[in-house]
Amino acid sequence: MAKLEELFSKLDAGVAAVRRTQALLKRYRQSVLHAAVTGELTRAWREAHPPAPAETGAALLQRIRAERRAQWEAAQVAKRGGQLPLGEGWKAKYAEPEAVDTVGLPELPEGWVWATSEQLCSSVASGSTPKPEELFADKGEIPFLKVYNLTKTGHLDFTNKPTFVREQIHNGQLNRSRVNPGDVLINIVGPPLGKVSIVPDEYPEWNINQAIVAFKAVTGYSNKFLLVSLLTETIMNWLLRTAKTTTSQVNLSVTVCRQLPLPLPSEAEQAEIVAEVERRLTVLDALSLTLADELRRAERLRQSILHRAFTGRLVPQEATDEPAAALLARLRDAGAAPAKAKTGRGRKAAPQPKQLSIKL
Repeated sequence: MAKLEELFSKLDAGVAAVRRTQALLKRYRQSVLHAAVTGELTRAWREAHPPAPAETGAALLQRIRAERRAQWEAAQVAKRGGQLPLGEGWKAKYAEPEAVDTVGLPELPEGWVWATSEQLCSSVASGSTPKPEELFADKGEIPFLKVYNLTKTGHLDFTNKPTFVREQIHNGQLNRSRVNPGDVLINIVGPPLGKVSIVPDEYPEWNINQAIVAFKAVTGYSNKFLLVSLLTETIMNWLLRTAKTTTSQVNLSVTVCRQLPLPLPSEAEQAEIVAEVERRLTVLDALSLTLADELRRAERLRQSILHRAFTGRLVPQEATDEPAAALLARLRDAGAAPAKAKTGRGRKAAPQPKQLSIKL
């Protein structure tokens, strides 16, 4: 027993050290993400590469707004078969996305601006769910994503209960919830909230259910920088503070998702930030996998120690050790003695247990 306790004590200490390291890695990951979206990560790079006035985040936002309006006007003309609507009044019907409310938001580096996700995305919309009989497990035509496929690391896990829908449903009933590689997804129904994943290019088209919102970044706004922003707790917490809680779940509204404030640096700095974050997180991901392997190895070692203990191979056996058969016989005799002592006048003796035949 002393040897077993000694080994388990050492094993428990090792497991505790691994878990402390995992917690440190988690904090460091958030530190990297926070530095990325506040400009601290690229401070030195920005000083060495100051953007021209036409390349700042503010200039980029103006260009995005102008392109959005031009696309809307082109769509209105297309609806009329290529003919311009009569008069100029139709242009006044364009609904400009609301500007961000910067009250309470931290100050950004020079050249950066705050913008809403609606300003920086061509679409911020939730999905929909077909009837159960339209969903197929394991294989099918169009992959259909649910909340359990999203993670908190940015990666999509479609190995977890993969579900599919028919292409006819995808293009018809679920047309509004189609997503493509590069779109960024979050869950709006929990708990837990705060899952964020980017759609991979494993399939050319995907679909999502009503508990997921897809962000489709516009040209000039990096979808990977959007992913970094949504993975950052300080930005995600802005959304989480608006969550509505019921007895069984918490919910975010699509409207609030469209109002989410996001930092916008120049295109060049977005690319630099993404490259630096990916470099650092790749190292963290490798370390995390190593630590997870160590925990699994520790559990296997724990089972091995127990097995050796109960098969008599944990410590060397001494010739003078009492045989197991003798120990069992002594225990049986000790258990039978009190029963005889309690037998008195006018009382029946308690029935004795049947003797078991144990071969060792």
